[in-house]
Amino acid sequence: MRDQLLEFELGLDRRANEEIVEYGWGTAFLSPALPLAWDANWALIERAEMSAAAVLAAADESLAAYGHRAVAIRDEAAGERLASEIEAIPGWETERNLYMLLRGEGPEGSGEAVETVLSECEGLRRELIRGEFPADAEDLEQTVDQLLEMGRRTGEAGGDHWFVAPPAEPAAACCLLCDGEIGQVEDVGTLTSARGQGLARAVIGGAVAASRDLGHRHTFIVADADDWPRLLYEKLGFESCGVLHVFRRAPTAGTTA
Repeated sequence: MRDQLLEFELGLDRRANEEIVEYGWGTAFLSPALPLAWDANWALIERAEMSAAAVLAAADESLAAYGHRAVAIRDEAAGERLASEIEAIPGWETERNLYMLLRGEGPEGSGEAVETVLSECEGLRRELIRGEFPADAEDLEQTVDQLLEMGRRTGEAGGDHWFVAPPAEPAAACCLLCDGEIGQVEDVGTLTSARGQGLARAVIGGAVAASRDLGHRHTFIVADADDWPRLLYEKLGFESCGVLHVFRRAPTAGTTA
């Protein structure tokens, strides 16, 4: 099931990114106009037998124009095999993206969440993105602009469905990406000042209800396997169905991104 959900995401990436470059080892998804958006510039390794050195060489080959590195391993077992070796290399870290499939009806939608479009909740979305970074982060506003633009492109590829709560003064948001029989709940966020009020549950409930109304056979969400939101998603009826390993290296001194 994880592979089917990954294919859904790759389909969106092929439509949202500016360049798709094929290599013998896999594919690079690139958006040169958005160099600070790491998720808009990354590589997918298709060959499970590759060594850690070969994976990092592929990242260097495909992302030579960027300061950062971001490379995912399609095969789950291969990703787990490579993790400890790549994590031991200074500057590199592993992100384990946990695919969680909705079982049953999921959370009920409520009047706390309303559907909108990105252009109507852009200010909130911008504030949520900004909150993911330290206030003194380098190129912060440019990064926020580029991540917001990537979100707009992905929304165009997967439907401009956004859900915010509460209606009068939104402080939480998420989107629903759609393609055929699958819906993905993505970009869940709540302003720090409004946490603990059940707003994340409300917007996820709104997205799940919309996915159900659209007739999707499957609805899923991707969480950091090592972070607390996955526990919330479990309470809302999402169950793990696999992991995608992503290896990242932040820009090093003397490089640009």
